[in-house]
Amino acid sequence: MLRASDLFASVSKIYTAENRRGDVITAGGLLLIALALDALGLVRITWDGPTNMPSWWFAVPAVVGCTALVWRRTRPLVALAVAAVALGADIALGGSVGLFVVVWESLYSVHLHGRPVARRITALGTALVTLALMIVIGVLSGDLRAAVLSGLQIVTLLVMPMWWGANVRQGRELTAAAYERGRLERERSQALLRLAEAARHDAVRTERTTVARDLHDVVASHLSAITITSGAALAGAAEAERDRAALRSIRAESLASLQDMQAMIRVLSAETGQGGPAPGEAQADGGAPTGAGGTDLLAAPRVAQLGLVLEQMRLAGLELAVTDADGVLAGDTNLPAAVDHAVYRVVREALTNVLKHGGARGELRVAAGDTLKLEVYDDGVRPGDAPDQADVGGGTGLGLVSMRERVESLGGSFAAGPDGPSDGAGWRVRAVLPLPERVAVEPAPSDRTVPGLHA
Repeated sequence: MLRASDLFASVSKIYTAENRRGDVITAGGLLLIALALDALGLVRITWDGPTNMPSWWFAVPAVVGCTALVWRRTRPLVALAVAAVALGADIALGGSVGLFVVVWESLYSVHLHGRPVARRITALGTALVTLALMIVIGVLSGDLRAAVLSGLQIVTLLVMPMWWGANVRQGRELTAAAYERGRLERERSQALLRLAEAARHDAVRTERTTVARDLHDVVASHLSAITITSGAALAGAAEAERDRAALRSIRAESLASLQDMQAMIRVLSAETGQGGPAPGEAQADGGAPTGAGGTDLLAAPRVAQLGLVLEQMRLAGLELAVTDADGVLAGDTNLPAAVDHAVYRVVREALTNVLKHGGARGELRVAAGDTLKLEVYDDGVRPGDAPDQADVGGGTGLGLVSMRERVESLGGSFAAGPDGPSDGAGWRVRAVLPLPERVAVEPAPSDRTVPGLHA
């Protein structure tokens, strides 16, 4: 069953439709209302009008005024002018309530759809008409009180639709402004997300490039050792024990080079998605990658250089405890080159974050078994005279992205996050790196030649 509220909503939707069809329907509806009021006898309300005039004549100005309302949205001032002329003709016939309804709609449309100039003209015209009618009524009646009361009635009849139209227009403008602000905020949020994603991709790409370059240096070192060892073996006379030692050294270096090369391929495959090097990275012919200016790359730092980093952290005021039962940081554990570089990068970045954003005490734990487990923790408690975290600047989060990419590109796992009470105290970084079985390399002099091959 159709409820009255639903019927009213449907009629209101048709009446307020912002298109030509809605304007035509509105004009037709007001015409029917005007004719119905005329049929009820609400005509000749100002004076009796010409004698012997049939009542259907009042339909003529009603039709003219309602026809002008078809353009109430596109030409509101013109529609008001035509309605005012039709009202004048209607008053000459005696006046009717229907034409006043048409004029009200015209005034409403001007202040809803009209430009500022049209609204000012309408307001000024209404004021002049009201003033003129008050003067005429005062002169004809000789009663100032009647003139003032008539002016108040005219103002009420004419100003009400104008005020209503202005309020509706202001509400629409505020709604449109709020929607526009929301759209701009959504676009801004999307732009910030795109920038953050681009920064994350740049950090990942940079870290992968660094890993590939580090591994390139290591592979080149292995190949140099193979070349020197094989050249030295071939340079002298055949000697079974010496040649066998040389073959063992060459085999160990070859296996190490193969493992490092496989790690490099995994990194580059993740970068390009095709299993090959990205443009500008290490070339297939083994040429060393160069920077944008073509300069040679420096050798990447390794675990052996972490001692200086730890000392710098302590000098900066960080109370650091180190647990290294397997002697990884001391160089007692033989690490694959890729893992060696990753340990340095993760430890340095994690301790830098502790120094900038963490507490005054930190802990570094390293354990080597089937895998290499690395953990950096801080208690999150800063001394009372230490600068607040805001004083050292907020982080971008790219350091965590770089550490994660460095570890996961080697097949490891990485996790970082709060490790303490709900107030956010304490932060822990965990990394697990694979340690593939490697063939032990027999001790050799620093020039990587086999004993007994010296001239």
